[in-house]
Amino acid sequence: MSTNAERRFVNLRKRLDQLGYRHPLGVESLPLVEKLFSDLVHTTESLRRAKLSAGKTEKEYSNYDTILEPYKTENARLTRENNDLHLEILKLKELSDRHVKDLKASLRKIEHETSDLKFLNNQYMHKIKMLEKENKAKTEKIQQLQEKNLQAVVQTPGGRKKSIPFRRQRMQIDQLVPPSGVSAYPVPQPEDPYIADLLQVADNRIQELQSEVTELQEKLETSESGMKNYSKQVC
Repeated sequence: MSTNAERRFVNLRKRLDQLGYRHPLGVESLPLVEKLFSDLVHTTESLRRAKLSAGKTEKEYSNYDTILEPYKTENARLTRENNDLHLEILKLKELSDRHVKDLKASLRKIEHETSDLKFLNNQYMHKIKMLEKENKAKTEKIQQLQEKNLQAVVQTPGGRKKSIPFRRQRMQIDQLVPPSGVSAYPVPQPEDPYIADLLQVADNRIQELQSEVTELQEKLETSESGMKNYSKQVC
């Protein structure tokens, strides 16, 4: 065995003994055992480095958990609050939708009632105009009859007829009537007090309904605006 081979054998034998491998070693097995021993040392070193890296990673991960724990807690709290707000927004949206629906139904009802009252009012106004027209015609007819009655026809002894106009009766006024506070040209009113009362009631009701319609429209616009805001928050 050469000096180089002998030195290699002695070094290998010594290292095997240090590791507890005291089995017999032949010279012919020296290259194989050297290769296996080198692989063992390399594998052992790689395992040691892997364990060190794993320990370091585990320590860093543990530190990350410690650092992230407050953020996890805060995130969980914010998630719960967000879920609660989402449910609250859904409830408010449902209430708003129901309120808007009720307002629209009330608005339609009042609009229909207003339309009916306006139609009834127009009928009464038409009836009043017809009655005033009829009353005017009757008044003119009476005046014509009165004009005819103001002249009398008499027969003279000779058989001839002669018209004699009647004198109009006159009233002697001692003093003037005190001036009245009423306008000289009052607004024409219907002859029938019942119709006048109905017209007044209808006008008052129309004004009330128009006020309610305006109020409901304002509430409806407010509710629809709120509903849009809720929808944006939900999205």
